[in-house]
Amino acid sequence: MGLVISLLLGYALVALVAAMAPGNRDWQPVAPGEGVTIWLTTNGVHAALVLPRNAAGVDWSRYFSPSDTHMPAASARYDMIEVGWGDREFYLNTPEWSDLRASTALVALSGRGSTVLHVQFMAAPSVASDDALPITISVAAYQRVAAYVLGTVKLDGNGQSTNVPGHHYNDYDAFYEAHGRYSAFLTCNQWTRNALDAAGVRVPMWAPFDRALFWQLRGG
Repeated sequence: MGLVISLLLGYALVALVAAMAPGNRDWQPVAPGEGVTIWLTTNGVHAALVLPRNAAGVDWSRYFSPSDTHMPAASARYDMIEVGWGDREFYLNTPEWSDLRASTALVALSGRGSTVLHVQFMAAPSVASDDALPITISVAAYQRVAAYVLGTVKLDGNGQSTNVPGHHYNDYDAFYEAHGRYSAFLTCNQWTRNALDAAGVRVPMWAPFDRALFWQLRGG
């Protein structure tokens, strides 16, 4: 038990130090209207990116279809998608924290399981908040973010994504098979951090937890 506690404390300490160390320290946002605005969001634990469905030559409808949701017509009316990545079993079988089982968490942290992308059709947040922060980046930077996200999508031989049927959190979302292995070192929040890093956005050096991302984007 003492070893476990020591490991957890060590993990938390390294995460704290990494959160305070900025990458892309000199990044500056592009003026609104001169680039592409994306959003960093969180549900309090899990950070995700809100991206325009069709902007800067990137049309996400090629990979994420409203027809994969419970309400295709309503989903199609939204002009943004929220994208997050994580362990397959954890994502699909833990819609609420009350559903969390120790076995699911341990398998996720071990890096042995496969992963999925969670995609929700939505409108952009109306205002910035503690849980939603707009980021305006250049077209070239957005295309790098898109390339990172697309590189995570597991495509078939025809270049199509693979929907995970029968799994939803609400009427406007869907899951898709993904590349990568979730672990204690590559968490859902670190995946989001890596996407922002591809754009040259200010990020923590390591972000196993969501708040480090918001803290660095606000200037540290």
